[in-house]
Amino acid sequence: MAAPRGSRPRGQERAVGVSERAYRSLLRAYPRELRDEYGDEMVRCFRDLCRDALEDGGGLSLAALWARTLPEWLYTALKERSTMVTRNAYRSVVGVALATGLILLLIVLSMQITADMNWGLFDFVFAGAVIFGTGLTYQLVTRKGGNMAYRLAVGLALAATFILVWSNLAVGVIGSEDNLANLMYGGVLAVGFIGTIIAELRPQGMARTLFAMALAQTVVAVIALIFGLGSPWSEPGEIVYVNGFFVTLFVGSALLFRSAARELTPAG
Repeated sequence: MAAPRGSRPRGQERAVGVSERAYRSLLRAYPRELRDEYGDEMVRCFRDLCRDALEDGGGLSLAALWARTLPEWLYTALKERSTMVTRNAYRSVVGVALATGLILLLIVLSMQITADMNWGLFDFVFAGAVIFGTGLTYQLVTRKGGNMAYRLAVGLALAATFILVWSNLAVGVIGSEDNLANLMYGGVLAVGFIGTIIAELRPQGMARTLFAMALAQTVVAVIALIFGLGSPWSEPGEIVYVNGFFVTLFVGSALLFRSAARELTPAG
């Protein structure tokens, strides 16, 4: 039978305390859900094992306990983290897939109401791929957290990019979808792609990237107006309004990224 706590040497209790604190630190490698449910019980069990080891064989037995514990801790932590990542990834993919299916279903219903929409199989496959890719990108970018302003900024930037690509392919921003002038918007997307790589998704860098996309969008509109690149039946005001809409979205996202950066920067 173990001796009462008060009768144990102070050195043993000190060693138990140090081991307990070290073990608590190691438990931070486990997912929060696991720590909240089993953390205290695991610490109590390990504390009892430390006391038994010290009573049975002193410091060597405690060292042997740690030698057994560390490989087991590493294996369990990696396994639980891997399980958590896989589960979260599965939920994200399923959620985006269901949302994509719902949107496509709404399009099918719209085709039954109006004759203006006459989609074929390729249209649905392409639309599904773009919608699914946009939603999954949002999940991947925001998975690590970030404040509300950052998540809103990412959502607005992706929505603006999605609408720009979709409208270009469907009806065209400058004139019709067959107008080659619409290829200039590829430069806007290139600015966003390169800027995102350079910024590494950091909010301050993303703010500059979205401002640059807004500027590129404005340049495309100015070029179209100066050289009359719209369709003969299109009004210059249409180019101004449509491009102004995208510029507003990009600037709005940039301002949200800037707000997110300020919230993440320590005061003083």
